[in-house]
Amino acid sequence: MRKSLYLASTLLSAGLFAAAPAFAQEASDKASSDNEINEIIVTATKRAESIQDVPLTVNVVTSKALSDLNVQNTIELTRVVGGLSLTQTSPGEQSISLRGIKMPASGGFLSTATVETYLNDVPINVIDAFASTLDLGQIEVLKGPQGSTRGRPAPSGAITYTTKKGSFDTFDGYAAGTLSNHDGQRLEGAFGGPITEGVAFRVAGLYDHNGLTEVKDINNGKSNYRETYALRGTLSFDLGGRFTADIMAQYTHENGDFYRQVSGPAPCSVADGGTMPWSSVACGQTFTLKDKIALNSGTNPNRYRGTLITANAKYQISDDVALVYVGGYNDTKYFTDLSFDFTGIGAAQVPISIDTLTNRRTITNELRLQSTGGGPYDFIFGGFYGNTKLDGVLNFVPFTPPAGVPNASSTNEYGLFTSQNLAITDHDKVRAGLRFSSTKITNDLTNVSRSYDAITWDVSYQHEFSRDVMTYVTYGKSFRPGSGGAGTFNGAAQQAGIPLSFANFNSEKSRSLEIGLKSQWFDRMLTLNLALFDQKYNGYIGSQFNVACTGVPNPNGPAFATVDGTQTGTGCFGTMLSNGDAISRGVEVEVGLNPLRGLNLNSIFTYTDAHYDNALVPCNDYNNDGVIDAIGTPFVQPGQYVSTCRTSASLGSLPKVSFTNRVSYDFNVSNYPAYIRFNTFTRSSSYFPQTGTTFSGYTTVDGSIGVFTPSKNLELSLWGKNLFNVVRQDTDGGPWTVGGVDTGMRIGTVTNDRELGVTLRATF
Repeated sequence: MRKSLYLASTLLSAGLFAAAPAFAQEASDKASSDNEINEIIVTATKRAESIQDVPLTVNVVTSKALSDLNVQNTIELTRVVGGLSLTQTSPGEQSISLRGIKMPASGGFLSTATVETYLNDVPINVIDAFASTLDLGQIEVLKGPQGSTRGRPAPSGAITYTTKKGSFDTFDGYAAGTLSNHDGQRLEGAFGGPITEGVAFRVAGLYDHNGLTEVKDINNGKSNYRETYALRGTLSFDLGGRFTADIMAQYTHENGDFYRQVSGPAPCSVADGGTMPWSSVACGQTFTLKDKIALNSGTNPNRYRGTLITANAKYQISDDVALVYVGGYNDTKYFTDLSFDFTGIGAAQVPISIDTLTNRRTITNELRLQSTGGGPYDFIFGGFYGNTKLDGVLNFVPFTPPAGVPNASSTNEYGLFTSQNLAITDHDKVRAGLRFSSTKITNDLTNVSRSYDAITWDVSYQHEFSRDVMTYVTYGKSFRPGSGGAGTFNGAAQQAGIPLSFANFNSEKSRSLEIGLKSQWFDRMLTLNLALFDQKYNGYIGSQFNVACTGVPNPNGPAFATVDGTQTGTGCFGTMLSNGDAISRGVEVEVGLNPLRGLNLNSIFTYTDAHYDNALVPCNDYNNDGVIDAIGTPFVQPGQYVSTCRTSASLGSLPKVSFTNRVSYDFNVSNYPAYIRFNTFTRSSSYFPQTGTTFSGYTTVDGSIGVFTPSKNLELSLWGKNLFNVVRQDTDGGPWTVGGVDTGMRIGTVTNDRELGVTLRATF
């Protein structure tokens, strides 16, 4: 039945696409007045231009789409933008992936991320990017290498968030309240307008509570949740059009619990009829991940406090040239306490837990001289500086001292860049960007520094066959700096004595080719964009989690994966970092259709094959044959602290195929405007070689139905996410061992089950 409903939804969309030519002429008069909707303006190249004129793949999520789809947290963008993946595997480990390239951001990972995130053009940390949506104007997902004109080089892409500003002419705002069956309670609102001539303000606030995946810990009685308070204020200035500026300040306060569920039979001691030396609190019970049960005896709290200030200013030197400044200040504190007692055996679990306190302060400044005349030639010359101070304390109970292990580092980033655009003819344009980047990373505890310098560039050629049909080819090089010796190994380096090189990495370089078509048809009612990409990585920065290690290598044969190398010693596992060659290639298609007034459809299809290219990486090789193992008694290869394997496996548990489809229909019931929205998200199966797990493919359907008062100042919406309650595993922690003994249980997470809610929104 469910498969039939998914098929029906897909066929409905496909049928409407196929039928477009048949009724295009009939609908053109009705749709022509709505064509402005298709003219989406983006700032992907630091210039305001139509998305159809930009020679790279850009997907846009407008504030209306965020409201229509009830996107309450940025992690939900995965369901809206095909090819984008946002995942969270622990309270302090989030990752953003594009085009199959994935790297978690946590601990001492100090290099730029493979996907950079920006708020009002200011770089922000990936943890800051995983936030509740509040009064956003537009989100742009830029795919492919970025950095020639943006804050930092980013090999796989960038996500830019833009907050709303106050109007200089009128007062406006909104207030909204939401309730859902996931213990969801959400209140948000914003208001702004003119203060005096040339000065405007806007304030926005949010309270949000949600039960997330609703995992229940039957040992300590707690459940997953997140509670967020956020407050934002913006001042805008316009002094006669010659000088404009926006200053935004935001404070976010967040608390939560995050539990990973278990599957398999809970272990029993010999005294309780089992074969283990210890017994679980759930002895005799068997669970699946869909049961959403955790067994931790300890708690898993996490706390986030963040202050973020952005400043954007523009001074029009002449009619054709402007000076632009972008500055940011970001001060965050993040605390997590992760219990390792996943099987509920209590004090017998060693290590017991790991708690981490991280303080991060980042200051960035960017200054650009750029043309604004809009003629056949325009330019940007600019400079960027950023400074990040990171310090914290890690406590790996019971191995570290009571005061914990300190971690402190500094990162200084410098960049000089230029971008040149030239219209060769009325139909041909050439764009070129060049950037020099220098990154210096200092371990403040050892006072050891390392610098990384690189020159990156990109060049594109685009040809317009007509006003609405354009093709382009873009080639460029990108770069990510190494860790500079500032990485830490989650405390395991201190307790196991393995070299810190396994917690660090060298720089990464890549080159990318993209060929694309951007087109609109039938009086711009149909948008069809296509991109083919091929990117090769030299020294791709990757991480392998839960890798077996030993503090005492055995030169004569495999060593037990324990701190002292003996069978009865304390287990040694950790996340290892490395560089290895990799490839990412694929195709992306975006289709938008406005066949009738009020009816809008948008689909994004991506196919990506991202994998290592015969790379030598840390691995679990329990039988010493050089092939990655997922099961067996943990051993480490002879003479090594950590085993290594040659691999051409995928870079993460990411699907090769991703498909999103949005359908929106607006209509009237008497004098009351109403609407129906549907969004489907489909992903193919994927394989995770580190744990030998295949994640099955699935499709989820979200929907909403709403009605406005005749004046459209009051809206009532009934909505549902994952309407058909499709619950699938999305991360895997592999089999859980204690003291080198397989407990028979695995840890992992699954997708959210069905969430139903109601939202009342007033606009004024």
